[in-house]
Amino acid sequence: MGIRKKAKKLASGAGVALATSGLSSCHNNGAVDPPPPPFECTTGVGDGSILDAIGTVAGTTLQVMFMNRSPSRWTAAQITAVVGGTVRPVEVANPLVVVIDLTNDAVTSGSFTLSGTVQGYSGSSCMVTRTFRFTIGSSGVVIAREDELPLSERHAAHIAVLSRDGRHLQLEATTQYAGTAAIAWTVSGGDVVWQDGRRLSWRLPEASGLYQAQLVIDYGPGGLSFDALAFEVF
Repeated sequence: MGIRKKAKKLASGAGVALATSGLSSCHNNGAVDPPPPPFECTTGVGDGSILDAIGTVAGTTLQVMFMNRSPSRWTAAQITAVVGGTVRPVEVANPLVVVIDLTNDAVTSGSFTLSGTVQGYSGSSCMVTRTFRFTIGSSGVVIAREDELPLSERHAAHIAVLSRDGRHLQLEATTQYAGTAAIAWTVSGGDVVWQDGRRLSWRLPEASGLYQAQLVIDYGPGGLSFDALAFEVF
């Protein structure tokens, strides 16, 4: 990973500067959201890559809401190959909501296949088919595309600088993911004073140079995400 040579001072005082790495810049008068992808069956519509699923559970009732990232609406939908429960009749609506009655309250995982037709605002239609796996845990429901690569990034991870005292830094891992995740830190030099869950206390070396802290968050079926932050000692 390349590191820009320009360094931005984190605070006045000791000779430690924050080196920017992998940071995005704003364009279009500050707009940072990219335009929606074009509605084409071969660009993630047909295989269901445009679908985001949110699951909730109440007793033995699992509800899954599907939202399309590409501007479109559902015109037909059905659920088949249900493992772990029985699907109720699907009402075609936007967003699409699917309700599954779990076999019993001991069910913590299962899967189902969503098939249907979505129509773009231009009038063109595409067939959609995708298999999803659900996992129910103490922190909620995780819905994952079954054939999704394990290394895909669905929930961004970021390193936040909480404080700095000379060469001593306090860092924190941040993510919008609400489920259970495993957090791992690595540093390229200096000493890890302590690590407590999402937070890391890191003392940089006295020797001049660039040093990097890297964060990896493992979301299990949700994939992996990572971030890195570099500092210059001078």
